[in-house]
Amino acid sequence: MIACAVIAGVPPLGFVGFLETNATQRIEEDLAGYADRVIEHLELTLDEAVLVLTQLAEAGVVRCDPASMEAMRRAIFDSYLLREIAVVDAAGTRLCSDTIYHTERWTLSRDYAVNAAIDVAVVVDEATFQRSLALRYRVGEDRMVVAYFAPNSLGLDILPEQWRNNGLARLALTDGTEFPTVPRQSAFYGKPPEDIEDALVATAVSNRYPINAVVRVARATVMQDFQSIKAYALVAMSVFAAVVLGIAVYIARRGPTTSDDIAAGMRKGEFIPYYQPVINISNGRLEGCEVLVRRRRRDGSIEVPAAFIAQAEIDGQIVPMTRQLMHSVINDVGELYARRPQLTVAFNLCAQHFRDDEIVRDVDEIFSGSPIRPSQLVFEVTERFPLADFTKAKTIIARLQALGAKVALDDAGTGHSGLAALHRLGMDIVKIDKLFIDPIDASTTQAPIVDSLVALAKSFGMAMVAEGVETLDQVNYLRAKGVDQAQGYLFAPPLPAASFAALVAAMIPLRDAPQSASEPERAAG
Repeated sequence: MIACAVIAGVPPLGFVGFLETNATQRIEEDLAGYADRVIEHLELTLDEAVLVLTQLAEAGVVRCDPASMEAMRRAIFDSYLLREIAVVDAAGTRLCSDTIYHTERWTLSRDYAVNAAIDVAVVVDEATFQRSLALRYRVGEDRMVVAYFAPNSLGLDILPEQWRNNGLARLALTDGTEFPTVPRQSAFYGKPPEDIEDALVATAVSNRYPINAVVRVARATVMQDFQSIKAYALVAMSVFAAVVLGIAVYIARRGPTTSDDIAAGMRKGEFIPYYQPVINISNGRLEGCEVLVRRRRRDGSIEVPAAFIAQAEIDGQIVPMTRQLMHSVINDVGELYARRPQLTVAFNLCAQHFRDDEIVRDVDEIFSGSPIRPSQLVFEVTERFPLADFTKAKTIIARLQALGAKVALDDAGTGHSGLAALHRLGMDIVKIDKLFIDPIDASTTQAPIVDSLVALAKSFGMAMVAEGVETLDQVNYLRAKGVDQAQGYLFAPPLPAASFAALVAAMIPLRDAPQSASEPERAAG
């Protein structure tokens, strides 16, 4: 009897071992891919910075005259990569610099030469102790042009959400000097990943720059998905091996993924539009709204985009999800907008929408002949992922504009493209991110990033909308700088359709227009 039990248990145990071996190999391949992707991104980042420094050196910025300062300032605005550009002497003393971040003092590690003209170093902000990368370009014997990289431009935030508490991605020079680690030590619960002995590790080394990347994740964390199968197999040691194997395979294949869950939600119509009003802060009028997706599950609970939007963008489901939202918006507010042609409605687009011209066909088919005119549409280009094909994106934007719509840059200054580069895409509107609005209070006399974005947008002839406005002090500051439109919780949070319809009816009543009992104004009243 004991022998039979042992024999019956061998197949399940062997199956579990096979699963764990293959899972480990697959995860190791994933980790190696993450590390290679970090190095590839960083090499492209450094290549771009070398080109910027070379052009500045050729332009004679070492003179530190007003033209040099303007050239450095323009270089920072044209690239999201750089936080500061400085000219230093042979001793490292700063002669002049320009930054939109007003960085405090920097301390550099020992430089590591790339070639006769360029070396790389780790830079530490002495005020915040935050580390990043510096690139130095020698101009003659006694002058260097130095570029300090914005930490968030180094491409480290690559680990899946479920791995971050027990995993890290780390960059270092080949001499061992470390710079950014994601997540930071304060994010770990219990031992940090470098102190966990049983961990999976992948390393990638650049062939062109003195840098390497290490990705490390605790084995227990990445193997959690396989623990239930192992438990079934261990409990089933007294059951016939073929039955246990069938159950294990069934369980392994039946587990739904996040993508499956999103697809199921779309089939059930669970993704719905919420509407955040956009207000003219010069006269208090309602200008329109931004459509923000929410998920309303069958139990009535509401999920915010953070729970699903990133995965939808990665696997491409964001495209049909956007199509569903457009149809829903027509059903929700089509009649309201038909009788108020001055109102606009904005939809968010991402890099997935610019891989082909499907979005142009969708907009034309959905809104052609609908109550909402193409001239009332605004499409906001988010920068969560970079645009893969700049030329194709420019063509798609032009075709949307040819339909009558406007195109806006969302979260200006926080993503993968410089504002000047996005101006070349032909955009109409700049949306100033909440990140830059938050610090403004009653004592604020200057907000350098906001001021610079406003000045640059005006010079390009682009309209402006401030996001995340929450205080009257912020409204007063923005109004004084010439920003006419804003949205945020000071005015209203994102609203369900019925609440937004009631707001529209209250702020823009139609006293002379005929109304029927089915119109949203009647329902709202």
